[in-house]
Amino acid sequence: MLLLTAFENPLFPLLSLEPTRVSAGEFWRLFTANLVHFGWVHTLMNAAALLLCALAFFTEYSFKKFSLLLLWCCAGVGAGIYLLNPEYSPYAGLSGAVHGLIVTGLLLTRAYPIWIRVLALGLVIAKLVQENSAGYEATDLQALLPVAVAVESHLYGAVAGLVFVAIDWLLQRFKRNV
Repeated sequence: MLLLTAFENPLFPLLSLEPTRVSAGEFWRLFTANLVHFGWVHTLMNAAALLLCALAFFTEYSFKKFSLLLLWCCAGVGAGIYLLNPEYSPYAGLSGAVHGLIVTGLLLTRAYPIWIRVLALGLVIAKLVQENSAGYEATDLQALLPVAVAVESHLYGAVAGLVFVAIDWLLQRFKRNV
């Protein structure tokens, strides 16, 4: 992400999510839009969130499983924005996928007591409800970014994380029965 921000001018137009280009067959944008950002502040906020989330929840995960989870969340966010919010054109940023990682981490980790995980999950749900309510404005965060905060991406990422947990649970259950 840092390298992509450093070379933003030539790469951003090739990697950001533009619904008309996805419709024309440029499907990679559903994934790569999560890796490009609207400047250094946006990049550093998302990189810090990704690092903190990985350290808090996924140190026990294999690189393969963590990469699969991250790609899944990126795809969920990309598909959600493409299908439901084409007004975000171009769309860029990783915060939606990070929300998916947070939800997955809170549901699957055993590193923290259940009451902490339930409380944290409740706070995440409250945040998602608040920021997706009519009239919500991300004023403090908005001041740092040159574009509108795509709060819907946070919801799409959280749903992708929830689906990942369900699939993981089913696969674990299937492995135990075989």
